[in-house]
Amino acid sequence: MSGGESKESASIGAVARTVFWSFFGVRRRAHHEGETVRVKPVHVIVAGVIGAAVFVTVLVVLARLIVGSAAG
Repeated sequence: MSGGESKESASIGAVARTVFWSFFGVRRRAHHEGETVRVKPVHVIVAGVIGAAVFVTVLVVLARLIVGSAAG
């Protein structure tokens, strides 16, 4: 960065919020533009992988609960 610009990193909550709403494809333009400046790509990738793992785990647990209750 040149000219003495400082790029403040986004908080964990801001990154999580960005990834959460990106899963649904819904973002307000003002939020997108404001957070795009602060969010680092590495943080988005890590949060996306964690979010996807949590999502898949929840789906697997729900499927097992539903199949287990239907069989029993």
